[in-house]
Amino acid sequence: MKKYLIFMIACLAVCLLPFAGMAVWPTTVSTENKAMSEFPDLKDAKGSLNLNFFKELEEYFNEHFAFRNELIFADAKIQTMVFGVSNVDTVIYGKDGWLYYTSTLDDYLGNHRMTERQVYNLAHNLSLVQQYVQQNGSAFVLTAPPNKNTLYGAHMPYYYSCIVDQKHNIDALTPKLQEQGVYYADLLSLFRNDNEVLYLKRDSHWNGKGALAAYNCIMDTLEYAHKNYEDAPVTRSKDEDGDLNRMLYTVYGEKELNYKYEIAQEYKYVNEVKSVEDVWIETELHTEHSMGNGKLLMFRDSFGNTLIPLLANQFEKAWFTKEVPYGLESLMEQYAPDTVIFEKVERNLSEYIKMPPVISAPEEKVPRVVETLESDTTISMESLEYDADYYKISGSVEETLLGNETDIVVGINGCYYKAYHIGTNDYEVYIKKKNIQMDSPDIEVLIKDQKDYRVVQTNGRGEI
Repeated sequence: MKKYLIFMIACLAVCLLPFAGMAVWPTTVSTENKAMSEFPDLKDAKGSLNLNFFKELEEYFNEHFAFRNELIFADAKIQTMVFGVSNVDTVIYGKDGWLYYTSTLDDYLGNHRMTERQVYNLAHNLSLVQQYVQQNGSAFVLTAPPNKNTLYGAHMPYYYSCIVDQKHNIDALTPKLQEQGVYYADLLSLFRNDNEVLYLKRDSHWNGKGALAAYNCIMDTLEYAHKNYEDAPVTRSKDEDGDLNRMLYTVYGEKELNYKYEIAQEYKYVNEVKSVEDVWIETELHTEHSMGNGKLLMFRDSFGNTLIPLLANQFEKAWFTKEVPYGLESLMEQYAPDTVIFEKVERNLSEYIKMPPVISAPEEKVPRVVETLESDTTISMESLEYDADYYKISGSVEETLLGNETDIVVGINGCYYKAYHIGTNDYEVYIKKKNIQMDSPDIEVLIKDQKDYRVVQTNGRGEI
């Protein structure tokens, strides 16, 4: 009986250890890209009883209990070494210790591949953005870092070998961008043609050498004079703690080698910057280091972290933002950049047909239309949710009326505008409220094939 009692006490002690240990060894470092929760208050912001107290307390405990990172690390090591699998949903454990983002799996396998229409819509939307930027006197370039398994899929685990389609969305997009005349820094071709591995093994991003190659590709596409840093002193240090490494193994994962270039920082931060992960970063060159490339506005994601030090050295002033959706027009009006760079990783390219940049729609010259079709095309008009200075005219065009490369045009009070193509057969047009003088505008929707325009719907002075 005594040995059973000892066993029960031991089990109870083990169960209580994570809670009791919080008094002396709480978990204070998170391996996730979010702030750790604080201990909840008994009262809410209005001074009333906090009805979510126990829910918030549970969240606090789950993030702070003692030995959390150590326990997660031990479980991860057992799962990967014994069973060859990851114990977290966001990370794929590959061959030879390679790690991949789970969110790239559909792209890798070819599941839910974009249709020809969607690929065209993506290129079309970016061509409208470039048109707007160039009409306002700025240069434009798009770049898309490939998913790691698009380049280095040989290290994916064997049970993900049932590939439906070998052709990736980015493969289909590249020629469409060329057809639309979009200035595109083609990192996919650049990295595929390089025999050296330019991505990190335990991170979702490129290594230092890959970042330098991407930077030079962008600047070469812009045809700007720039320092290429090819002769910069470089060392390899085993101190890179990759994002996937932290997700899987917390703070105890094995660090890996990365390239470290000795490049002098010739710029300074204008705003208060905690790290390159910040949503908004402003830089300016010291006057004696000016490269004469003017002002840069860059919309970027986490791949831009390693590009910021390189690009900031080449522009007199630069603004880097992670804002989504892109408030392009308002930022261009405020900062008047000479150059606009769009950088978005392959797995998120579809955002350009879900949340396109906010600009006043470019005008379209439409000849006299002789044909009107009856259809189920819809029209709505409302304030743009994330910028109250704009109206959003949107709807759906009957899908049977759209070919793979049919454009959509929206007429407002006799003026015509090129529409963003959303998804497969939806459309959106953004118009500044100050540019619509009537409370009940005439709105019509047209489709355009080659030079042939046809009206597919009109609202006949619909109310705003």
